[in-house]
Amino acid sequence: MFDKRKDTNPTPTSTDRGKPAEPVRQPAAPPKPTPSSIGQTVSIEGTLTAQEDILIEGRFNGEVVLLENAVVVGQTGNIRADIKAKNVTVHGKANGDIQATDQVEISASGSMRGDILSPRVILHDGAKFKGRIDMEPEGIQKAAKAAPATAKAKEPSASKPSDAAATNVKAAETRARA
Repeated sequence: MFDKRKDTNPTPTSTDRGKPAEPVRQPAAPPKPTPSSIGQTVSIEGTLTAQEDILIEGRFNGEVVLLENAVVVGQTGNIRADIKAKNVTVHGKANGDIQATDQVEISASGSMRGDILSPRVILHDGAKFKGRIDMEPEGIQKAAKAAPATAKAKEPSASKPSDAAATNVKAAETRARA
């Protein structure tokens, strides 16, 4: 009776033909969160671990472990700690060894005492640094293996008795004869 079509695909109209297809929009990346902060008047001792970036403006003594995140020692920051992180930036004072999987940066206002192990190291003009830099992780492992060998070379050999041992042996022989 009524000639109704039940097409699932409607025919395009003349206005639809002239429009270009809209590009597929990617969702915007979530904004990077601001780092957690240790304020200027805060003093902490111990081990600091977190799953987020940390800004240290106060005093910290101990150890910092942020393997997947960044540590920033602010202008007023004073840290006496070994640091293990992805990125480390020093604007204040840092004493201790730093191991970073990505990079270490010491700004013009920063000062650092200790050893750095990282594939990338940036020392800005005016930065103060005293220590060792190793940009090849294999170098530290080789040095650690060589250190015990050199220490053993300096120790007296176990097969060769020392003068004190020889004196004790002679004293024991003298007592046995008497």
